[in-house]
Amino acid sequence: MKITFDTSAFWESGLTYEEIYHTVAEAGFKYVSPYNQDFPGFWRRPKYTMKEVEWHKKAIEREGLQIASLTTGFRIQHPDEFMREYAIDCWKMMFEVGEAMGVKVFNTEIGNGRDDPELREAKLMRSLDVLVPILEEEGMRLDIQAHPDDFHEHNNDAYDIIRYYDSPSLGYLYTFPHTFHYDDGKGNVEHMIQYVRPHLKHIIVADTYNYTKLFRYNINPSNLYADGTVRCHAHIGEIGTGDVPVDRLFKALRKIGFGDQEDTIATFNPLGFPERAIQDGIHTREILERELIGKQDEYEEPAEGFGIYAR
Repeated sequence: MKITFDTSAFWESGLTYEEIYHTVAEAGFKYVSPYNQDFPGFWRRPKYTMKEVEWHKKAIEREGLQIASLTTGFRIQHPDEFMREYAIDCWKMMFEVGEAMGVKVFNTEIGNGRDDPELREAKLMRSLDVLVPILEEEGMRLDIQAHPDDFHEHNNDAYDIIRYYDSPSLGYLYTFPHTFHYDDGKGNVEHMIQYVRPHLKHIIVADTYNYTKLFRYNINPSNLYADGTVRCHAHIGEIGTGDVPVDRLFKALRKIGFGDQEDTIATFNPLGFPERAIQDGIHTREILERELIGKQDEYEEPAEGFGIYAR
């Protein structure tokens, strides 16, 4: 398992890219996952040159870091056909960027828009029909997560799309701070981890509050929160201070041997407190190393038909 630091933690922090990569290294990480509006960019076609791509590659290497994955996204679930096809072209360009940087893994969101989930799922799968064979041919992998306000917020609904393709080039990404959106606040993490077990390749680690609990978040005007118009979650860097049952999640992950697989990734993704990046980064890295790497005492061999639940 690779433990990596997502650089979206430093958005609008005023740091240069050199300072960002140095901070990640200073926190003791061996891997970094670049994610910024400029590089590698998201939702719109990147405007940088291949010369700039090479600059980032060298800047990361100078800090003794390796890239675990590139985080980005394009609207391949968009209802408008022109936008969907354009997004496919953007992903093809991103694969070229990954090739130039020696990166084989990307991660993204399933896609926003809760207005017509059936149509958006159909559009996404039509796009994946094109992209998955390319990923397979290039020996690359795309890890997909459900995000609050996506057309599928629930863990199982999003995973079923990944399960359908059953490809080594398409992985599922479970995000700790999305836990309560995954099952409407129940937090049944054991069930969810077991359900996605066959294709779970990536986790994002941070804490959050259970948005279904009264006054965990205060939004004005409050009715937008109460009726579900506004979707709230956090990425608290100091894990264990929110409502995510991290101990139960780590136990569930140990049971499937997640930390002992060479191709799995654990990404630390705190947001909102860049001044705590080193402090929280060191703490979280140590927790991940202790809880997931080399602990096989709870590992369970999968039974035939594991993870297949009746609806």
